[in-house]
Amino acid sequence: MKKVTKIMVLCGLMLVSLAFALVGCGGEDEGDKPGKILFKMVNPGADAETTLAVRMLATSNPPLTGETTETILVGTKAGVGDIWVSQGIVKAGQPDDLEWVRLTDTTNTELKSFEDYSLSPKEVPAGTYRSIKISLRNIFYYQTELASDRAVKYEILQTMGSSEDPCDENDESWVKTNYFSDDGNHKLDENDKFEVVAPGEKVGGFTVEPGKTAVVSWRWLMYGCKIFLIDKNGNLAFDCGVDDTEDECPPELKNMFDFVVEYQ
Repeated sequence: MKKVTKIMVLCGLMLVSLAFALVGCGGEDEGDKPGKILFKMVNPGADAETTLAVRMLATSNPPLTGETTETILVGTKAGVGDIWVSQGIVKAGQPDDLEWVRLTDTTNTELKSFEDYSLSPKEVPAGTYRSIKISLRNIFYYQTELASDRAVKYEILQTMGSSEDPCDENDESWVKTNYFSDDGNHKLDENDKFEVVAPGEKVGGFTVEPGKTAVVSWRWLMYGCKIFLIDKNGNLAFDCGVDDTEDECPPELKNMFDFVVEYQ
């Protein structure tokens, strides 16, 4: 009897162990679940009325008011191609050997108002992300209003280079990719190593938790800055590549962009 009892106890323990093993194999580890990133582009100063007015801009600009026309910046229209994130960190002097996760499904080639960009939540591995990579077209527009009459609106074609660079509204070229991390905005130099070009445009690390969504807002901060349109050739029209702009922003504004992270 004792021998039979021992065998039955042993078999029972084996069955319990097997049951635990099966549960362990079948259950999903919480840490293995992906999370999501919802990337947004935001113009914090623009309300719905301003945004609607900007979209209703005429196809041709009204005349300038003289040698210098003072306007107020209310928006920007840019070509944001693709957006990526990485758990690696971009550092000056290092090559781009990071592993990137693409947030955009297709490469955008249109020029759109900053706040008109809309991305769907993207499923990504859980973890802490430390860098963001963004591609941009060479041309963009300032969307401004005449300071003395805010009903008068302009779209001012610009390039990412200097005011004297060749400028064509049909330009489909791209500038060097922007890489953001905790020490600013970087681009790749002639040796394909990161160099800092805007130390204030930082993104700190943000964590994507399993089953949850991190909302990353890329904010354009120049709303309300003054833009002076300098009519160098005196024709009372702004000619990109010939005429110039000068900006005047509040002293507390240090950077064109920042990033804000929230969680859902």
